[in-house]
Amino acid sequence: MDEGKIVLIGNESDVLHCGYSHAISDAGKRYPSAVHYTHSMILSQLGVDENVILELLCTSACDVPLKSSKQAYSMQGLRLRVEQDKLFEKALMNTKEALLIVCDPRDKELGIGMDENQFVEWMAREKADSQMVEFWMKNEAAKPLALGGNQMGFFLMWLRFEVREKKKAAMLNKQPLEIEGLSTDNDDNPIKIKVNDQIISLQGIFRPLSNYYPLPFEMKGERYRSVEHYAYEKLFIALKLDDKSIEKIQTTVLPVDVATTARRYLMKHEIPESTIEAKMSKMDRWRQSAMKHKIAQNEYLQQLLLSTGDALLIDCCEGEPMWTCASSEREMQRLLTKPYIGPADLIKWMRNKDDKTPKTLAHLVGNKTGLLLMELRVKLASQTESRIPLISHFNTASLSSIVSSNVICFTAESVFHPLYPAEIRVVEGQPLFASPAHFVASQAVKYLGFNTEDAEYVMETESSLECWERLHQTIEAKGRGLEREQSWWMERRQKAIKDALTLLFEQHPPLLRALLDTGDAMLVYCARFCSMETELSIGMRESDLRAWLYTVDISSKQLLELCTRPMAFRPSYLGGNRLGLILMELRREFVLRGAFPHTLPELPISVDVILGTDSPTESMMVSDAFDILCPDNYTALWINPLFILAKEKKDADLVNIASWVKIPPRLITVDESRINDIVEELLKANGKDNTYLRSVPSEDMRAVFMKLTCMLRSTLSEVETYYNDMQTLSVEVNRMQVIRRGLEDTHEREKRPERAAAGRDRFPDRSRDKSPIPSLLGMSVVPPASSQSINQRRERDYKIPTRRRSPFGDERRRRDAERRGRSPSHRSNDIRSPPRRKQATPPPPPQPKPPKQPRPADRELSDGEILSSDED
Repeated sequence: MDEGKIVLIGNESDVLHCGYSHAISDAGKRYPSAVHYTHSMILSQLGVDENVILELLCTSACDVPLKSSKQAYSMQGLRLRVEQDKLFEKALMNTKEALLIVCDPRDKELGIGMDENQFVEWMAREKADSQMVEFWMKNEAAKPLALGGNQMGFFLMWLRFEVREKKKAAMLNKQPLEIEGLSTDNDDNPIKIKVNDQIISLQGIFRPLSNYYPLPFEMKGERYRSVEHYAYEKLFIALKLDDKSIEKIQTTVLPVDVATTARRYLMKHEIPESTIEAKMSKMDRWRQSAMKHKIAQNEYLQQLLLSTGDALLIDCCEGEPMWTCASSEREMQRLLTKPYIGPADLIKWMRNKDDKTPKTLAHLVGNKTGLLLMELRVKLASQTESRIPLISHFNTASLSSIVSSNVICFTAESVFHPLYPAEIRVVEGQPLFASPAHFVASQAVKYLGFNTEDAEYVMETESSLECWERLHQTIEAKGRGLEREQSWWMERRQKAIKDALTLLFEQHPPLLRALLDTGDAMLVYCARFCSMETELSIGMRESDLRAWLYTVDISSKQLLELCTRPMAFRPSYLGGNRLGLILMELRREFVLRGAFPHTLPELPISVDVILGTDSPTESMMVSDAFDILCPDNYTALWINPLFILAKEKKDADLVNIASWVKIPPRLITVDESRINDIVEELLKANGKDNTYLRSVPSEDMRAVFMKLTCMLRSTLSEVETYYNDMQTLSVEVNRMQVIRRGLEDTHEREKRPERAAAGRDRFPDRSRDKSPIPSLLGMSVVPPASSQSINQRRERDYKIPTRRRSPFGDERRRRDAERRGRSPSHRSNDIRSPPRRKQATPPPPPQPKPPKQPRPADRELSDGEILSSDED
């Protein structure tokens, strides 16, 4: 009814009716329908005899009375049925968002007190549509008295909502796996760790969790610079070295240099390898103890560890091979796209318990830091369920109320990203920044206290991408203090990005016009998930994001709510999209200031270029060097929420969508002089000797092909010009021939004699002049003849009149065609002069007849011959 806005549910024969005959089970008993379950529960609660309940179960559903006290058990019975009756679940979910009305004439409370036909007739009398019925159902005071309560319809709609949300939650929150860790408990049983598909590298905001981060802590009354400082100091003490040598370890600034310093010192003092090996076996225990004390004494580190959720932690920094991971976050994400590889396989290869790690993945062995942190995380998670966000809180109340259902995705190549190379100026008179990224880097240099050398290294380049990479590389190389770095990653960085983008849009009105043209759409920054920028991007490509939103059935407002959750409560690899939220907030602020798109100049580039659609920068990770021309950035695949869902469902269509890759571009040489030289050599050889082309790079060959193609197109264009000229000349020649033939016909008609009345010719026949084009102006005019000669000529030339028939058939069509073929100018200028009379030639004088010969007398007459009188 009304295109599915209202679904009417009939009696017990309808599959959506609670009295539909389908057995459900609960607590070892079977019930014929949900109605039977409801009333049997009520009777059991009232303490009725079991025989009465059995008699109730034998009663048909239509004979079971319905009362208001049975609503709770009715809902419970429907929940049991939707779990056990797939047909009921399918029919219920197919109603989508329609209003469900139970047309039960026997119950005006759970139904509406009318059957289907009565309800349709009632709607016709009331002239009510679906919107009016929906309004009455929501407002009890305005509802007509004839319309019942429809409580069962509300139960079914609520159940439909519960089932949909339950399915959505199952797709969003995948249960973690329990896997054996490295350590054992007091009973020598392996400690269980929980892990999901997400990989987090100890970089960026997670860097303080690493053993190689310079974070001082106290242990047994002593203060140590880092975990590595503690372990090697214990080693020197175990080797019974003097205090001066121990002081050598204590004064080493960076934890990553401690191992190198200790190795050089031991080699210098020629300590036996056997002695060192005997003590080195205790290094793992010292590191583990120091790591636990370090995190136990710092509440922020505990919250930071819990914020990782159930992710697999890896430490990819330089250090002890068994305690770090020789792989990278990029490689781990690629491995998890394989259908036969999961997080449990990665941990098994890291432990290498049975020496079954594949040779190609032997570099995965180790990562003890990450595995022990995961064990510690399980212990901490059992004590609290709170998780801190990795970024400052963002108030989305103003945005969620105005955001539309549209989702607009952009990449790092778009004009909205801080990497866009548009110059900005902070204060008039100060030097320009090459891009907003340079402004953010300058703020980081000031706040984190970079020295002059590091500041020049970061700011000297004009490339925004290179500046961005150098900034994060410098932050990772040296610790700037836990509080400073925490403040930078959680708050200061986002503020600097917002200030830089504000300057960008204020000083470049076309870019502001492009931002305002997005309207109220949800803006999403699409890029690969990276631990350093986990809160800035969404963590996947645009194609994967749209397919995932459609499959999970998530609206833009729900996506906005997901992005503001702490990372531990988001689906794996779903980023925080903070850059998109900053742009949406700036868009709203500019609108409140009175900025309107039509008053600003338009950006003269296409929408795809403005947004950077399908850009290879979707694969960019700030922790690795990025080359936009590298083919791997076009064909790269990484694990994301869509890939996880496709692997879990084993859906071939989803796998194909998630496995789609871009086509790498064909590189072409732009060195014109080099290409011209190769083309000249080819033209000289004329195809006889082209063996040297085998040594020419493919980029040059593509440029040569383009050059030759342009030359061929130019030649074809010239040939076409010549052909058009020839066609024009041919038309002119044909036109001149037509004029010539017209003149010949005119001349011929002028020389043709006219016929007088009664068929007598005015002029005798004469042969046609053979001259091609007669001179019309040079024709002689003959004076008219006398009347006597004219009369004599008429008497002599008298002929029997003949009637000329009009042409028909082919002759008529040919004559019409000849007439049409003449040009209009020729027809208009064709002035026929009257025929000139010419003096007739005098007749020859009469000659006497010769005398007839006499007939011989003896000759016999022939048949029919008559003898004349003269011969007699």
